[in-house]
Amino acid sequence: MDPNKIISLFLLIMIGYMAKKARFVSSDIKGHISNLVLNITLPLYIFTAMQFEFSTDVLKETGTLVLVSFLFYAGVTLLSYLYAKVFKLKDTKKDVFQYVIIFSNVGYMGYPIMFELAGEKGMFYAAIYNLSFNVLTWTLGVYIMSRHKNSLEKQTLGEKLVHVLNPSLFAVILGFTCFVLSIRIPELFMGTFKSIGQTTTPLSMMFIGIILAEIKAKDMVSDISIFIVAGIRLLAIPMLVFLILKGIGLEGLLLTIPVVLSAMPAAANTAVVASRYENDYQLASKLIFVTTLLSIGTIPIILKIIG
Repeated sequence: MDPNKIISLFLLIMIGYMAKKARFVSSDIKGHISNLVLNITLPLYIFTAMQFEFSTDVLKETGTLVLVSFLFYAGVTLLSYLYAKVFKLKDTKKDVFQYVIIFSNVGYMGYPIMFELAGEKGMFYAAIYNLSFNVLTWTLGVYIMSRHKNSLEKQTLGEKLVHVLNPSLFAVILGFTCFVLSIRIPELFMGTFKSIGQTTTPLSMMFIGIILAEIKAKDMVSDISIFIVAGIRLLAIPMLVFLILKGIGLEGLLLTIPVVLSAMPAAANTAVVASRYENDYQLASKLIFVTTLLSIGTIPIILKIIG
């Protein structure tokens, strides 16, 4: 990957950061940007990236990615429980740390970086790989964030479906259907969809910058455990994924996608889910800040390792 491209992504983060610090935007804009990206620009970004000719080889590789993805989440879930047991974590700290170890920022950062790495094919594969994230973040993730409550609040089936069956998931299903059936969307519509979808990267990166601008850096250095989890999230997990997948013979995008997406910082929705279930959203925000900031240095390292 061209170093200038990764630098460009983080310059976008800094623009969002400075815009918030200079009070050009208010805190309220986060919700608007989040809704715009998650409901419109990201789904179109995914859908347009999945518009290319059908191939049996690609179909086989997507099947492999789905399997790798679910095995990955099984592995990091086990790792999160082992970490919590070894360090004797309790209550909300245990919940938030486990969530961060399991779920990374595959949407706001993962997709843009994969597009820069491998273009539309990289986005196509990343979208397929992230099917498990869409399901698990609103099932396993909700369980982890809500279990601390005495009554252990449960979502209704309808609430779970609203989160799991989100616009991005529909975009993957529709895009994959068009791929399998070789359905081509008229250029008039595709051009419009692409124009909207391409705004995902700048909006997502500036969104992260705005979040970072709202957290006081001095509050981060007092808790060493935050940096331990950050190290696991940003370096230990992607290195383990790389060594295991490389060891079993995977290469190309089948190797790159799981490694790169596992190297992303804490999921952007960590604080949102924590707040929704009355968990420690301040700790969640700190982890988003630290992992996102440190990822400026760790992501290039991981990209260099995988070549």
